[in-house]
Amino acid sequence: MLKYKLLTLLLLLLQSAFGQLPGKDTGSKISQEDAQKVLDHHNLVRKEVGVGELVWSNDLAAFAQEWADHLAKNGCRMEHRKQPKINNEPVGENLFWGSSATAYGPMDASLSWYSEIKIYKYGKFGTGNWHAIGHYTQMVWENTKQVGFGVAVCKNGEILVVANYAPAGNYMDQYPY
Repeated sequence: MLKYKLLTLLLLLLQSAFGQLPGKDTGSKISQEDAQKVLDHHNLVRKEVGVGELVWSNDLAAFAQEWADHLAKNGCRMEHRKQPKINNEPVGENLFWGSSATAYGPMDASLSWYSEIKIYKYGKFGTGNWHAIGHYTQMVWENTKQVGFGVAVCKNGEILVVANYAPAGNYMDQYPY
């Protein structure tokens, strides 16, 4: 836990070192501040493995928001879209659920996905490991260039966070970077 707190502090200190969002409109219900934090965190994680930065996409954020709202209205359960696409191009997707919107937020989602690094061993993405590491590998997938987040609070106060990535990552038998 201390590691995550230190990482969050580092992100706040380095916030201006990474790409800024294009304005107050994020394309979804995620705040400008939270959007910047998760973008900076993703870019810090990507820098660790030597891949280029992501840029924020309002289109991906709107797409993520649409799905987060859908999930919140339909029992607040985590379920991936079947073959998510924008303009007929596949997009990657990470999901996060938290028991309370006051206790969890988008940064908790990003930190949770990053925590999979503990079990990741560099190699080709494959059928034997994708459940355990797929969130992390999507974050660092070298060919991915854009990200957008959506956030929804369910009737019972739980939170859902959806991140969409373009181009999609996590292709079987390929290296993430």
